[in-house]
Amino acid sequence: MNPFVETLFILQRQSQTRGAAGVIVTPATAKLRVQVPAPVLAHFDRLIAQGRKGVAEVHHGVCSACHLRLPAAVTATGATDEDLHLCENCGAYLRFVDETAAPAKLPVASRVAHGRQTATAGVTE
Repeated sequence: MNPFVETLFILQRQSQTRGAAGVIVTPATAKLRVQVPAPVLAHFDRLIAQGRKGVAEVHHGVCSACHLRLPAAVTATGATDEDLHLCENCGAYLRFVDETAAPAKLPVASRVAHGRQTATAGVTE
């Protein structure tokens, strides 16, 4: 994975925790911003200034920013090479997530808790 995308992802998370509209440069973020080439950083800053994601994670071949499926060629090469990839739809830099890790188990919600009746709800014993 490209190290610039990881740096941009950290910058994006820091700007989201502040709730800022746009990019706020602090001494900590300035150190990170120096590591990224100027054209890449300019594109990232434009997306953030527009209120969009600058870096989108790719889960199961789907961009997390625009929720559209990426071409198979992009997902196949994206997870293995060091190139920068942009989503063809929303323009966000793509961060390919390791899909081999076991997902966390979510609690199973009961059907009755959501206001739905089960098949045995009307049966009397």
